[in-house]
Amino acid sequence: MRCLIVEDSKVIVQIVTQLVRKISIECYADSDHVTYADNVPQALNLLSKQQFDYIFLDLNLREELDGLQVLEYVRKQQVNIPVFIVTGDNNISTVKQVIKLQPTDYLVKPVSKMKISRCLEKARIAKKLNVAV
Repeated sequence: MRCLIVEDSKVIVQIVTQLVRKISIECYADSDHVTYADNVPQALNLLSKQQFDYIFLDLNLREELDGLQVLEYVRKQQVNIPVFIVTGDNNISTVKQVIKLQPTDYLVKPVSKMKISRCLEKARIAKKLNVAV
């Protein structure tokens, strides 16, 4: 499966990438392909040219909440792609704003192997059924 990580912290990208690869091999005998973008224009460019099976998306990319632009784009263009918000922002007003755009899940950093594992399971179910979960 193909994963897009949209995150401006290289450390978080490395952690999520390692977890995705480890879990996909351990649980699904497959190594998911991971691509990452560290800003909105780069993410939108990748999404316009490539097909992804799921996305891990940070909300705060250099500017406050500009990750919402990516989620809005995905929901308009490719509705069934699971989008997992991975952010340090657990402010209730932010959560309400994001939930309106129907992310698949909202994870507050730090991420854990268990959280990523649940996301990969949801992504595989969505792909199998060709629906958003």
